[in-house]
Amino acid sequence: MQDTRYILLVLLSSLLMLTGCSRRELLDDYPVSGVDIKLDWNGVTDKLPEGVRVIFYPKSAEGRKIDTYLSVRGGKVKVPPGRYSVVAYNYDTETVQIRGEEAYETIEAFTGYCNGLRIAGTEKMVWGPDPLYVVQIDDLHIANSEEELLLDWKPKLVVKTYSFKIKVEGLEYVSSIVGSVEGMAGCYCLGRCCGMMNDAPIYFEAQGRSGEVTGSFTAFGLPEGAISRAGDKIKLTLAFIKVDKTVQKAEIDITEVVTDAEKGGGSGSGGDDDGDVVEPPTEIELPLDDQVEVEKPTTNPDGGGGGIGGEVGDWGEEEEVPLPVI
Repeated sequence: MQDTRYILLVLLSSLLMLTGCSRRELLDDYPVSGVDIKLDWNGVTDKLPEGVRVIFYPKSAEGRKIDTYLSVRGGKVKVPPGRYSVVAYNYDTETVQIRGEEAYETIEAFTGYCNGLRIAGTEKMVWGPDPLYVVQIDDLHIANSEEELLLDWKPKLVVKTYSFKIKVEGLEYVSSIVGSVEGMAGCYCLGRCCGMMNDAPIYFEAQGRSGEVTGSFTAFGLPEGAISRAGDKIKLTLAFIKVDKTVQKAEIDITEVVTDAEKGGGSGSGGDDDGDVVEPPTEIELPLDDQVEVEKPTTNPDGGGGGIGGEVGDWGEEEEVPLPVI
């Protein structure tokens, strides 16, 4: 009986060894080609990200997805021969998140909600995106070759910064300002290279001084097709938290100034002297001619003074003060 058990154990061990060897040989024989990726950041940014994530999506059902992380300058990857769609992006952002990465058609960048930010009379908001640099290739053929395929890629910044200033009367009655913008792209489809509408306004900070409010916000540009669609409005909202803890909101239609900037109005009209297409700038100043007047509060908790640029007295218990907490 013991001899029989011993023989069975020897046979089982031999079978496992043979199975392991055959699987290892199969993996070793699986064809892969060397791909050498070089990332060119000249003219893109002076502040390089930490590194990039590169995803090769096979265009055939038999293909294998390759997901890897490389240094900021690129690196070498082993990829099975075939046709691929490829996306690459920097992964070191604080606010940008990625979802739908299972497929090239669905991978999307977005930002989360501003949890802990509560202002009376202000709806739920999302963070503005950090700089996101993207490479997108719809069709890449990798041949079965012993020679490395050299790929030179230049990432593109897909996040834009919009700055503004607006005249405001009554800033002496204001303790802080919270801004938001809706109608801009709060999401970005990496495979389709286009911004998409989010379900919440984008939050930003604003400052008031010497009769002016200045601020800036970031977004993935305009949502897909926004310039050609009539009736879509881009609205900038300033919530003035006054010294009596009340909130006054000012809503400003910035549709025209943003769409003009996106179309390159007045600065080349989308092309240069040679007729080449010129990308709209990623840092855009919005000329706003609007004026806002903040109404004087009916009561003042500290008996006088306060406001931006002044001293603000005791407002009572902390839970009674509707200030933003980030």
